Amino acid sequence: MSYEDFSPLYPHNKEDIQEIRGQLGLKDSTIQEDVDAIIEWFQKQPHLVEAGIDRDVVERMLIVAKGSIEKTKRRIDNWYKFRLLAPEIVQGRDKVLSDSQDLWTSYLQIAMPKLYKGHRVAVIKFVDPEPSNFSCETFLRNTFMLADIRLKYDYFLDDIWVLDMKNTSFAHLLRLNPALMQKSANLFHEGLGLRIHSIHVLNATNLIQHVITFMKQFFSPKIMERVIIHESLDDLHMSLPKRYLPKDYGGEEKPMAEFKDMYEKELRSSKTKQFLINSMKLVSNEKKRPDSDINEDYLAGSFRKLDFD
Repeated sequence: MSYEDFSPLYPHNKEDIQEIRGQLGLKDSTIQEDVDAIIEWFQKQPHLVEAGIDRDVVERMLIVAKGSIEKTKRRIDNWYKFRLLAPEIVQGRDKVLSDSQDLWTSYLQIAMPKLYKGHRVAVIKFVDPEPSNFSCETFLRNTFMLADIRLKYDYFLDDIWVLDMKNTSFAHLLRLNPALMQKSANLFHEGLGLRIHSIHVLNATNLIQHVITFMKQFFSPKIMERVIIHESLDDLHMSLPKRYLPKDYGGEEKPMAEFKDMYEKELRSSKTKQFLINSMKLVSNEKKRPDSDINEDYLAGSFRKLDFD
């Protein structure tokens, strides 16, 4: 791989790749053969082929699917389908990335550079206590821009989330749009299939129980069992070594504010900006889908629960 095959937001090395493949019991040659088979399948799908697909994306989705070809095919199909149905989240990036306003204003959403046993550690920190400054649409839009970058450039087994609840209130929770959250749930679960290793909560207030109740609409009981509430940073460090955390949380990585500056600069760089704009085209053409009614499939039933495994 050349330098251009990597993103500064999600660094990894050959040793990380080999460790992840080894944990899944996947051989290099087998992975490439499986990617070839999936791309061959993709090119035969009339509702997908015009949108195109990147070989790196196929491999990442194959890794997340633990090497299952059929699960990868199904998730790719759903990824394109549910992107089409979530224009509020996936489209409009050209305008957003050309705007001078910060992408992250009321919160920060940063991934740590070092992989922890194949896990990618991400920290979400709310910095503005004013609820009216928090936008659910902005949060989800940014999340899926980062997801597109990860599918192209990251290499990981699953995620570890650190959620800092300081500066949040019940009014923040009320600003979470259930309809957009459901669209995101479909994208994450039915499309990405992203696995969550654990969720670590800091500075939990009385709000945490309301948050857990709300999230149960989207997450499976198995995922909710992985929520760990920490009383102190020392407690957090028992689960996550300091070298995988920013200085804000007693870690050895640079402060979150410095990461924010790097993220702002990277997403607006000519290369990444164009990549994210091009990624808006990765949607299915449901008029060409054989024997399927997308609306009935999408609208039927209540909220699906997320189970990332």
